[in-house]
Amino acid sequence: MSADPITYCLERVSDYRDFERLCSAFLAGAGYPSIDPLGGTGDEGRDAIIRNDDAGRKISFAYTVRSDWRAKLASDCKRVFDKGHAPDVFVFVCTETLSASEKDFAHKFVAEKFGWTLDLFDLERIRVQLVGTQRHLIAQHPSIFTPPFFPRRGGQSVAESRDTLLIDHVGADHAVAAWLARRLSLAGFRTWCHGTAPLAGENADDTVRELLEVRACHYLPVLSTASLSDGMFVERCTIAATKEDFVLPCSSVAARDPRIPSRLAKLAPADFSYSWNTGLDQVLARLATLGIKASLDLERGRQIALRDYLPTRVTVAKSEPVFANVFPLQLPKTMLVFNLRQLLTEIEMVELRKRWAFAELRTNRLVAFAPPPQQTIPAVKVERTAEFLWEDMPQKEGKKTFDLAKELAWRSLEVVCAQKGLKFCYDRKVFYFPKREPGEWTQAIKHVDGRSTTVQLTGGRTKGWGDRASPFLYQLAPRFRPQRDVDGTWNVVVNIYIRVTTSEGAMFERKEIGRRRKIVSKTWWNKEWLARLLGVVQALQTSESHIEIGEGARAVVMQTNPLSWECPVGLDVMALSGMSDIGQEIAEYRARDDDEDEDDQSPSNIDGAPGS
Repeated sequence: MSADPITYCLERVSDYRDFERLCSAFLAGAGYPSIDPLGGTGDEGRDAIIRNDDAGRKISFAYTVRSDWRAKLASDCKRVFDKGHAPDVFVFVCTETLSASEKDFAHKFVAEKFGWTLDLFDLERIRVQLVGTQRHLIAQHPSIFTPPFFPRRGGQSVAESRDTLLIDHVGADHAVAAWLARRLSLAGFRTWCHGTAPLAGENADDTVRELLEVRACHYLPVLSTASLSDGMFVERCTIAATKEDFVLPCSSVAARDPRIPSRLAKLAPADFSYSWNTGLDQVLARLATLGIKASLDLERGRQIALRDYLPTRVTVAKSEPVFANVFPLQLPKTMLVFNLRQLLTEIEMVELRKRWAFAELRTNRLVAFAPPPQQTIPAVKVERTAEFLWEDMPQKEGKKTFDLAKELAWRSLEVVCAQKGLKFCYDRKVFYFPKREPGEWTQAIKHVDGRSTTVQLTGGRTKGWGDRASPFLYQLAPRFRPQRDVDGTWNVVVNIYIRVTTSEGAMFERKEIGRRRKIVSKTWWNKEWLARLLGVVQALQTSESHIEIGEGARAVVMQTNPLSWECPVGLDVMALSGMSDIGQEIAEYRARDDDEDEDDQSPSNIDGAPGS
C-alpha cells in the first residue's frame, strides 16, 4: 500500500468518468487552458482535444487507468493516426509510475512511429501538481480522493479548496436558502447549503465551521428573526465576519435587527425581504465585484464540470424490444430406465454421449428421454423398457428427477452439436465451431428484425504489435443451462464461450486464456453478442426456428427465437454512439491480469453435471 494518500487513491480509481474530468481539469491548469473534453461520446481515441492553441498546434489527449499503459498508448496513437486527426502534440495521462527508461521509450515510440511530440503525465507528475498549485482539484473530485484519506463533512471533501459558496441558515429559512443555492448552481457556482446537505451523524455546527475554514470562498448567511435567535448561528456569523470581503448577509427581514453582530451590521445585506429575485441579483453583483467567477464558465472548461450536474441523457420515452439469451424449451413427460449387462468404458461413454443423451442413476443403470440408437449399449433384454413420469416423482434412486431432467436437456442439445459437425474440446469441455473449408465458419442468420445477414463464428486475432505480435485463433462454443421458471415452463440459458488457440491449434494455459479472450471480445457489445448468439443457435437448427432431438412425445425441443419483452423506455442511440470507448476502458481497468479465467472452473459438458 502506498504511503502517499494521493498516490493510493489514483492507483485505485473506480470512477472512470470522474477520472476523465479530473484529467481534463488538471490539464487545463497545467498548460492547456483551452482543452475541450470529448471522452465518452465517440472520441476516436481522444479523450480531449485542442484544435488550435496559441502556437497554432493541434493537440490530442488520451487518459488511462490501465496497468498495460504501453498497449493503451500504442492503440490510442494508432486510432488517432488511422482516423487522420494528425495532432502536433499527443498528451498521454496514465496512473502508473514510470521510470526514466520507460519515459524515453514512450517519447521515442511516438516520435518515430507517428511523428508527433509526446507530453507524458505519469502518476508522480500528477501527484506533484496535486500537492502544489492544483490541490483544489482533490476536493472537487471526491469519488477519486475518498475517505479515510480525504475526509468529508456535510457531503463535501475537507481537503482545502476555496471554491464553494457556503449558504448558512436555520430550519425556518430553508425555502429561501435552498432556492438561492439552486439558482446559484444554475449560474455555474459551486454551492453548499446547510439545509440540503447530508449531515446525518455529524455535528452540524462543527461541519459548517470546518467548511468555512477549508472550502468556502464566500459566506452567505440568511438573516431572519429565527436565525438571529440561534446562538450558534450568530457565533458563526461573527467569526466569519472577521475576514475581509468574505461575508454577504442575505436578509429576509425588512428592518434592522439589534441582535445582528456589530461586525455584520456594518455590511449592507442582499435584500430578500420583498423579492427573492432582487436578492439574487444583488448576490450575483457582489460576487462579480469581488471577482468570484462561476466555476462552470466557458473559459475554464465549462463542459468538464457541467457533466456533474447535467449527465448525458441516454434514454428516450419510446418503447423498444429487449432480447435475452434465453430460449423456450419443451421436455418429454416421461423418462426411460435401462439396465446394463456390463459396464461401459470411459471411452465408450464419451463416444456414446455424442449420439445419445443419457444420465447415470448408477454405474449399471442409465436414464434417458429417448431410446438409444440400435446396438449401442449392452442393455438387459426386457419385454418393455421401464418408464416413469418424472415430474410426479421427486426422486429416483436417490437422485432428484429435476436435476436429471436438466442434465438430459443439455446433453440432448450437445448431441445436436455433435451431429452438426461441432468438435469437442477435451481441455475446455465444450463443443466448438471448427474452421470450415475453405475458410472460417460464417453463419447465415435471420436477425430479430427479420433481415438476413451473416455472422462469423470462428476467426483470428493478434496480441501485441511489431516484433511482439502474436497471432492466434478463436472459435465460439455454446454452453447450455436449462432451467424451470416459477410458472413451470422450461427454458435454456445459452452462453457463448470463446475458445482460443495458437495458429497451430495448441491450447493456451491459465491467465493467457483470459487475456486472449478479452482481445477477441473487447469490441463486442450488446448488438454484436446478440448477432453471435443468433448465429450459434441457428447453426444448430434442425428445422425452421427449432432445435429438436428425438421424435414425437419423446423429443426435446428448443426454440431458436430468444425470449423478448417490450420495454416502455428506449435508449438514445445517438447519445450512446461511441460510448463503447469509455465502456472498454472501464472493462479493461476492472479486468486485472491476475484474474483467473472465469470459466476455468466451469463444469464438464461430457462427464459432469451442468452448472447452476
